[in-house]
Amino acid sequence: MKIINRGIIPTPGHHRFSSNTFPCIQKLPSGRWLAAFKASEKKGDCEFMHAVICWSDDKGISWNAPFEPVKLPDINGVPGQSRTAYFLPLGGTKVLMVLNWVDCSDTSLPYYDPAEETLKDTRIFYCFSNDDGASWSEPQLMTIEGINAPIPLTGPPLLLKDGTIICQFEINKAVGDQSEWIHRSAMIFSYDGGNTWKDPVMVTEEKNMYYWDQRPQVLADGISIIDFFWTLNGVTNQYKNIHARQSEDGGKAWSVLWDTGVYGQPGQPVVLEDGRLMTIDIDRSVKPVITARISKDIRDGSDASLIVYEANSGKQDSKDISMNDAWAEMVQFSVGHPSLLCLGNNEVLAYYYAGNAADTTDIAFVRILV
Repeated sequence: MKIINRGIIPTPGHHRFSSNTFPCIQKLPSGRWLAAFKASEKKGDCEFMHAVICWSDDKGISWNAPFEPVKLPDINGVPGQSRTAYFLPLGGTKVLMVLNWVDCSDTSLPYYDPAEETLKDTRIFYCFSNDDGASWSEPQLMTIEGINAPIPLTGPPLLLKDGTIICQFEINKAVGDQSEWIHRSAMIFSYDGGNTWKDPVMVTEEKNMYYWDQRPQVLADGISIIDFFWTLNGVTNQYKNIHARQSEDGGKAWSVLWDTGVYGQPGQPVVLEDGRLMTIDIDRSVKPVITARISKDIRDGSDASLIVYEANSGKQDSKDISMNDAWAEMVQFSVGHPSLLCLGNNEVLAYYYAGNAADTTDIAFVRILV
């Protein structure tokens, strides 16, 4: 592996675009790179915080100005911010977008309440574009049978070879819920091109274990899925190595979790043209370092690795940490959310957010020749 070039997505030079995080980039059939990210005045809760999109038609050399693609409606009279957005190309010029709506009726309140271990109300909306992302249909609220809790998205939808679309998310505790919090990673399925959603499945659900930020990918057979997790033990109050589990039936049943032997937070992996798996992760225990790895068999470790980004700052990760302190620490991250995208012709795009401080970050990308 070798790096071909680097770039960033340019943003307006005013304070509302100081903190740019949680990127998603997809390559459309036209060749367009369609990007989304969270733009805000600072990384923590604030008045201006929206999911914006933009695109490049020349492989990242130039980008149009980022804009808010849709305005999410109030829910039962409560206003919401669009915090994150993720895409799935559906063929031709059609694209599916899923977005997180978050209650913004009082932005002075924190997103996560450590006293109750609850999140602000968080919902999923979805809509479609028929012109490569230039315009979008009216956003629709995704209703999930049996789940009435905050549901943050964890990444882009997945497409199986039979046409099934999978939306990935987490399930957290709602404000006012006095029950014990058991964190869950989950998926829900669409069998009609993203128009309706049903059959939610719990991917992880274990007391006192936090398998955060799931990062799944469909394998070369078009039906198997591998899923990686940022892992915190809530009993010992320690971050563990990245864990993984696999489904052979399109996400309905899952294997036993295993330790990958790699410490840190996983990013979105990809399957290369030759069928090998390429992963990406960030280790903040000494200083933030993003590494891409290639494996023929993920259980046997990586066959090759490449440092994609290395920060000059000190450590941003406390290996020994409580769950509540972990939430507080996340707000201080100035590098994160790495992901991979296959570009074809043995090229892969690695992208992430990075900056000198948590409140001043850009969306950066690196083209890699495999």
